[in-house]
Amino acid sequence: MILDKYFTRPVFWDFCISIIVTLFVFYAIGNNWIKLPKVADTYSLTGDLTNIALTLAGFILTILTVLITFKDNSASRSGNIEESAFGRFFASDFYYETVKHLKNCIKEIITIASIGFFIKLFVPENYRPYFFYYNAFGVMITIFTVWRCLIILSKILVLQRNNNTEE
Repeated sequence: MILDKYFTRPVFWDFCISIIVTLFVFYAIGNNWIKLPKVADTYSLTGDLTNIALTLAGFILTILTVLITFKDNSASRSGNIEESAFGRFFASDFYYETVKHLKNCIKEIITIASIGFFIKLFVPENYRPYFFYYNAFGVMITIFTVWRCLIILSKILVLQRNNNTEE
């Protein structure tokens, strides 16, 4: 399945697909299929993308913290965490895969935010029209990261739903 292939190396696929999309945007602009937005809009969007990325990193970090804390509390409270759906989830390899993927999501988003912050701060004004390409790349990475988090959370909900139907 495509998702299985994607989840073997999600960061790699995120960057590859985002680079391809950015190259297509570059090609489309070169052939006048689309026009570059105003420099002020592109510059502003870079700041917005940085803020959105940092906010998303905070949300993903919160999800990760809740999962880790909930696992720790479940184990210490009951002594046997294999009683519920979450107990089975915490005892499975899926838990560690989830934590790994969420950590990678945070790393990706922080990278996008940091790059945006630094190019906005240090790149000379005459290069600002090219920020649009970073914005296209950054938006794609952000979309893929949020999409991956939603897939992970959906799988957790399916696990929980399956547990409720078994009882």
